Amino acid sequence: MLFNRGQISIDAVMAILFILIVTAILSYNVFNTLNNIRYSEIVERGHSIMDVFENYALISYSKDVTLSTTFRPIGNINYTIRFANKEIVVNSPTTIVFRKEYHDNISYINITGDNLRYMQNPLPPNIVNISFNISFRDFNITKNLDFYITKNLSVRIE
Repeated sequence: MLFNRGQISIDAVMAILFILIVTAILSYNVFNTLNNIRYSEIVERGHSIMDVFENYALISYSKDVTLSTTFRPIGNINYTIRFANKEIVVNSPTTIVFRKEYHDNISYINITGDNLRYMQNPLPPNIVNISFNISFRDFNITKNLDFYITKNLSVRIE
């Protein structure tokens, strides 16, 4: 009789351990999926910001008008828009002005705005780049995620 009672308690302990292992694996997968969904939402917002940037540049170029728009951070996530030899840091509502200009029979879009800085290494005149630097703490582990989106525009910008 004693052997059978001990066997039942060992089986119960093994079953509980198995349930804990399965729960840990499933929880890890769920939390990992949630992080990936969060990152994909940020990338989608980055693509929509690039589309807005491109649309304003194209309209300003084709209609020969000066346009301005305000870019805002994505929640508490800041980003930097780089083009030609300039970069604009968007860490608060930032106004950007798109103006068609001419130089030596070449027309281009001159972009100015708040938080404008000049870069040492310029990009080609039709490339726009947006980069995010996301720092946050999960389970007392510091994570840094750097990624960027590049778009090739059909107009020259400076």
